Amino acid sequence: MSLIRKKSEVRMNKEVVRVAIAAMKDAADNSDWNFSNKFRLLQAEHLTLNNRHCPATVLPLYDESIESARKSGFIHEQGLACEKAGLYCKDVLKMEKALEYLNQARECYEKWGSDVKVAFIQKELDPLMEKNCN
Repeated sequence: MSLIRKKSEVRMNKEVVRVAIAAMKDAADNSDWNFSNKFRLLQAEHLTLNNRHCPATVLPLYDESIESARKSGFIHEQGLACEKAGLYCKDVLKMEKALEYLNQARECYEKWGSDVKVAFIQKELDPLMEKNCN
């Protein structure tokens, strides 16, 4: 019974994500400056969650999200996209890129004034910087 429930939950969750991405695309088509960064971030995250990804496919989506958020003045969303890109790079062992993205995230969160997010990012950065120095 639990296996059946889990399979149906996975199917339902995939459908929810598909609908959310489609809705965000419609929103971005109608208001690019407000929704494009969110749409690109959802696309990137969706690819990583479904294990249908390689850095050459996913990183451009994160970069588009970062640039769109920057252009629109959404510093916190720019930080989020940098953070997610950095964590993705860390997962796929692209440590130099992870450092680059996480440093950008920290800068965004500092400008935004979120000490909590800065501290979180710093905890992610510290081990990477140690490894990079050795």
